[in-house]
Amino acid sequence: MSRYDGDDPRDESRDSTVRRPAESSGGQHTSDARGQGEGSLHDQPPQREIRAQEQTPPSLRNAEPREPNPTRERAYDLRDSEVQTLADIGAFRAIKTEDLVQHRYAGDARQARRDLKHLVEQGLVQTRTTYTERNVYVGLTRKGRRHIEHSRPANTASRQVFYHGFVKRREARHDAAIYRLYQREKQRITQAGGKVNRVILDFELKGSINRELANIHDLPAAEQLARRQEIAEAHGLTVVSGKIPLPDLRLEYETPDQEQTKIDLELLSGEYRKGQIAEKARAGFTLYASAEDAVRLRPAIADPEIMQDILSL
Repeated sequence: MSRYDGDDPRDESRDSTVRRPAESSGGQHTSDARGQGEGSLHDQPPQREIRAQEQTPPSLRNAEPREPNPTRERAYDLRDSEVQTLADIGAFRAIKTEDLVQHRYAGDARQARRDLKHLVEQGLVQTRTTYTERNVYVGLTRKGRRHIEHSRPANTASRQVFYHGFVKRREARHDAAIYRLYQREKQRITQAGGKVNRVILDFELKGSINRELANIHDLPAAEQLARRQEIAEAHGLTVVSGKIPLPDLRLEYETPDQEQTKIDLELLSGEYRKGQIAEKARAGFTLYASAEDAVRLRPAIADPEIMQDILSL
């Protein structure tokens, strides 16, 4: 579910609460992941800074050449697949490794391990393992975010926002689920002949809207309501019961007729209450739920038409 509505006073930036990777005086990054097994992402060697003039180790070479991508501070020797992976991770903040293997690498676990190993070694990506599930998540480091912002892939919008670091375990799971939601809706758009241009997460919308709402608190009630409606419409949203509901995910995309449009998506969980589901439906969001959650949600949904409109994730 979307973590915020348009009246949430919290700031959109999570940098102050993000757990940063530990660094020694030598600048080495310490991954949160733990585990065993040859070639596993869980068992990473200490990172070392790879200077632009150093030769790429033979173990990291393959048929796809890497291209130096300079930033203000240094250059990284990255393959195109690694740059695309950085863009995916940064756009969604946290992705479960098995989802990245499935969608970014088309099931090629060996290439995914190789790319992620190299990105972790260069201090661009960090990992975290959740217990007791032992799911492994990947997120950008501060350096990783800075690099992808200065070396965006050609297929990435100039206004695409990237994130770094991890937050609470529950939110890491949420972010990872949003990546799966994106892949499902992207498939629908692509099959219809469209093309996704930009990914917008809920807290990007929340930050933009709350900055504007902060300026109307001293206005009379009637004027506040009118201004709230104007702010919602300016962001392509709707006022519902005096609030501006925010979607979990917004996709800006191009239709087969080359028109620019958007779709707002909400991922329902089993904890949603009747009023929350009705509010999201009234806001015009496209609703998704996993098969397991859809069963749990049935008692909370009074309107059978809403239940029929919920898409399976």
